[in-house]
Amino acid sequence: MKITTVLALLLSIEAPSCSGREVDRRCLMGDCVSLIVEHGSVFTEHTGEFVGRREVAPLDRAGLRWVPANEAPIGYAKTGRGWVAVLSAFVPEEFDFDAPELRMYVFDPLGKRDLVSDNYNLLGSFNVGRIFPGDAEFVQISSTGAHSYVVLTRIWLLPPGGSPRLLVDVPGLLTGIQRPAQGQPAGFWIAVQTYDGVNAGTKGEKLEFWAWDPNLRTLTLVPDPGNMIRRAPQVLP
Repeated sequence: MKITTVLALLLSIEAPSCSGREVDRRCLMGDCVSLIVEHGSVFTEHTGEFVGRREVAPLDRAGLRWVPANEAPIGYAKTGRGWVAVLSAFVPEEFDFDAPELRMYVFDPLGKRDLVSDNYNLLGSFNVGRIFPGDAEFVQISSTGAHSYVVLTRIWLLPPGGSPRLLVDVPGLLTGIQRPAQGQPAGFWIAVQTYDGVNAGTKGEKLEFWAWDPNLRTLTLVPDPGNMIRRAPQVLP
């Protein structure tokens, strides 16, 4: 997903309404952004110089008991081994006109919170479970910000015991999940941004493949995936 400017986004959203439950709000010099839950969906509402409303995602009621009252759950998943991952929308403490941002919580099989990860404003993908044959369980999230090059993908291994282990943390978006087949390893395809933050000539992306090593129980970047057969993206069970 590519985002151009916040102004263009605001011009395309609805005028705010007075109905719905306000979950949280931040204001700065007369401009306010609110997190609203209404009719089973989560919205942001802007008042002040720019006025409008944007739907964030449907409310996931299964996640309500797992997140603070001033956040709105928009994703919930439980693995076969009992790990729980909840994705919520929240308004950051420091005023941000692009709010809400996304926060992911991971709870161990006993219900103890083991991980909190803050992400960008818009969800790219959120997958939890056994991706490949075997006993390995993962949680993956991709998110985007206010520009096409503001992207982030993180992948953790959810082990049978102990805490989640971060395996991938790159400025890119997940484009596919590959199971092992015809001699090729299982793994993740990620479109990684090449922009260095300064030189416009570096803007672009490159396709990376992170292969799963079941013996070392880690993901390894394949140096040259060009000779690999790119398979259709697969959804986690």
